[in-house]
Amino acid sequence: MVINPNTSDSMTDHIRSQLSKIKRQDTELTVVRPDEGPVSIETGYDESFAIPQMLKLIQKANREGYDAIIIADFGDPGLEVAREISDVLVVGIEETTLHAAAMLGASFTVLTPIQNRIPHKYRDVRKYKLEDGLASVRTTDMSVVDTDADPDRTKKRILEVARQAVEQDGAEVIILGCAAMLGYSEEISRSLGVVVLDPVSVTFKLCEGMVDAKLLHSKKALFAKPKK
Repeated sequence: MVINPNTSDSMTDHIRSQLSKIKRQDTELTVVRPDEGPVSIETGYDESFAIPQMLKLIQKANREGYDAIIIADFGDPGLEVAREISDVLVVGIEETTLHAAAMLGASFTVLTPIQNRIPHKYRDVRKYKLEDGLASVRTTDMSVVDTDADPDRTKKRILEVARQAVEQDGAEVIILGCAAMLGYSEEISRSLGVVVLDPVSVTFKLCEGMVDAKLLHSKKALFAKPKK
């Protein structure tokens, strides 16, 4: 189950369409969104409303026998709590892609839609102890809703900002840090000659492999299940 934590039908359909193209034939894919909550997640305030509804979908996935759950928002809202209440694998697209980027080049840049999310991305990189590999965090100056609604402008802005990151910051890997940027990585990579990571796709393919390897987050302490 891939969960889009916001309530945008357009973004949910976009995720479903792109992942249907890359999933294995034997992978059963369900892409869902909450019935209630913000139409996009751009602030901590938005996250606070999105998380409770998303956790209901986490519980639903557990009841219905899914092998894994992906939180498809580049901020991983509620990830640790989701792992506490889940008996199956839960992965977030931000954590997964940051670690992948650190393996694929000496330095990486995170692209984020709006200016006020830049400090959050620096904080998240420090959380995962990957700051030595961070070249920069840059913004496309487009809201999440606009990013999803205007593909032509989005692709143009991604290319412009990613080029700046490569030429000015020395980035070897570009992370498209928003689920609404899904589907542009291959073209941008060809244009710039660097690795460009689409977090939703990267996380989905890595998740297929983790399920095959029967990997599950530890329930010993950090993600121990609540007693009540």
